[in-house]
Amino acid sequence: MVKILDRYVFSEAFKILILSLVTFLTLFGIVDLVSHINLVMKIGLSKSLQFIVGRFPLYTVRVLPIAVLISTMVTLSRFSSTNELTVVRALGISIYRFSLPLFALAVISSAFSLFVQETLLPKGLKLTRSITEEHVKPEKLNGVWFQDKKRDFVFLWSFNLREKTGKWASLIKVKNFQPTERLDAEKVYYAGKGVWKFEQVLKRDLVNFKTVELPSLKLNLGVDVKDLKLSGINPQQSGLFKLYVTIKRLKKIGYNTTEMEVELYSKLALALFPIVVTAIGIPFGVYNPRNRKGYTLAIASLIVVFMWVTTALFLSLGKSGVLPPLYAAFAPLMLFGALGLFLLGRVES
Repeated sequence: MVKILDRYVFSEAFKILILSLVTFLTLFGIVDLVSHINLVMKIGLSKSLQFIVGRFPLYTVRVLPIAVLISTMVTLSRFSSTNELTVVRALGISIYRFSLPLFALAVISSAFSLFVQETLLPKGLKLTRSITEEHVKPEKLNGVWFQDKKRDFVFLWSFNLREKTGKWASLIKVKNFQPTERLDAEKVYYAGKGVWKFEQVLKRDLVNFKTVELPSLKLNLGVDVKDLKLSGINPQQSGLFKLYVTIKRLKKIGYNTTEMEVELYSKLALALFPIVVTAIGIPFGVYNPRNRKGYTLAIASLIVVFMWVTTALFLSLGKSGVLPPLYAAFAPLMLFGALGLFLLGRVES
């Protein structure tokens, strides 16, 4: 009987979860379509639909915790309003045992969120970026890696395509898979015909451990501005593994990766939020005074607003360097996790 009950609870919660996701994705798609109306007028209906579909993975990972919260609260609220919870308690089954399928659904949702962030999200945003770039030429690139004609590695922290100038550039010469020389420049200019001018240069010999300061240096990299692929490092568009590797690579050449670390940890924290909101939603779903239907929606809305405001505040503090990246990303998760455990402890099982 318990297995039948588990399947029943899981299936009811799963139906509401899918319905909530579809509703949110539809709303986000319409809002996004309207907010990009100028682009939509240029690219036409077919491309516009591709643009929106490409952004669906991003919407999914953002609204999944909200959908799980609503699914948990609505499911238990229904069982409470139909007195099914009373029957379950009379059979000697506690609320905690009854809610196990809801936690199972939350764990599956968390795993699904990680899967989407690692696979579908980068591909989707790459599609939307390619559609946008066909009609809107970017003026600035951030975090661009490329190899020159000698196969040495060049990194530009930021580069203005219109002015052909950039800030904080590095060139790393490699021989037999080992870096032999590194050039760091505060400014870089494209002089034309593959020639780049580095200014305020710090030249480091990594073999003999010598350092020389140069006011400027011209290098024929054999790379034109138009040859730069738009491969700027956008943490939001990167999978977890790729972002982790990028952070390690940038740390080795001495760049500040605080914002990227915050983004990496926040992706992991976001994937765990379905489990946390389930713990919060169970007590509110069980307690439904006078079976009011608006109660569930009102409480869920308040929780969502408070949750996202708190998360945004901590992330902004982390990206500004006030808080360590790991703490900034996981502090909201731990805060709401503690709240969920506290509320669960007060449930009459």
